[in-house]
Amino acid sequence: MQIGDGTDLDLQSLRSFVRASEQGSLTSAATTLGIAQSALSRHIGQLEAVLGKRLFHRTGRGVELTELGQKVLPRAQALLADAGEIVKDAHSLLRRPAGAVSVGLLPSLARPLASRLYARVHDEFPDIRLRIFEAYSGETEVLLAEGRIDIGLFNHYRPLRRSGYHAVFSTEMCLIAKAGSPALQQGSLRFPAFAKLPLAMPTRPNNLRALLDDIASRQEVQLQVLMETDSQNVMKDAVIHGGLHCVLPRHAVLDESLQGLVGIAAITHPVIRQSTFIGTTRRRPMTDAGKEVLRMLTRLLQDIGATASFRARRTSSR
Repeated sequence: MQIGDGTDLDLQSLRSFVRASEQGSLTSAATTLGIAQSALSRHIGQLEAVLGKRLFHRTGRGVELTELGQKVLPRAQALLADAGEIVKDAHSLLRRPAGAVSVGLLPSLARPLASRLYARVHDEFPDIRLRIFEAYSGETEVLLAEGRIDIGLFNHYRPLRRSGYHAVFSTEMCLIAKAGSPALQQGSLRFPAFAKLPLAMPTRPNNLRALLDDIASRQEVQLQVLMETDSQNVMKDAVIHGGLHCVLPRHAVLDESLQGLVGIAAITHPVIRQSTFIGTTRRRPMTDAGKEVLRMLTRLLQDIGATASFRARRTSSR
């Protein structure tokens, strides 16, 4: 720190001055700082030379601040505190997670998740860059296995025996129909009645489609599949404008339901549950940035799962 005549005002001199002020003794101050008393006296002498006046009166019991010393002390303490914060902030910046993190989101969750995840990451870790991919479960598992994404979401409808993946929530799969459809009148329908409806279904191979085909085979009924599509938006459009029916979780049609475009009914005998898993690639270790995104994404998914469960209970109690 440069003063008018070019003399440096250094932090060590300020630190020695403040410690001597607090201890009231040069000997004690030197001991607590871990330096020789001669070195401490030299530091204080340098500061006094810069300021042009003495900072201490020497007494038989130690040292006391002069009038100048009393005025300088609080500002010296503030400067040292600021210097400490600079060091602390610098260390924090070095430890702050940064870099790109690739995330695969399911179509049914991409819309509510992507913007919320970005907002949280941006607020807490602005140096993290998100790369969002929208992909169905099978594609997501391939992307994770190949290391093309760091974190991915996928659904399963049967017990998952593979270790390393964490189920974040489970929800019922429901019949989705155009608002006012006769299929919605009872609030629920058994699987054989569901199978007779004109349906829009995912194309094979697909975990949900495989399960529905298996249930239909065991119950000796035939699914009336009139449209196959890999696009959830196309499927919902077929329901709203084409009079078809489909199977989706409640959260996938939240906006359309609130707008009064679609209605929801439970499917029973059997009830079909979808478990949503979150996984990470095994091709490389997770970065600190990836770990933070994983933590935030898991929390957001748990919030969505809790909201979906609440809405399901409220609907069933009506």
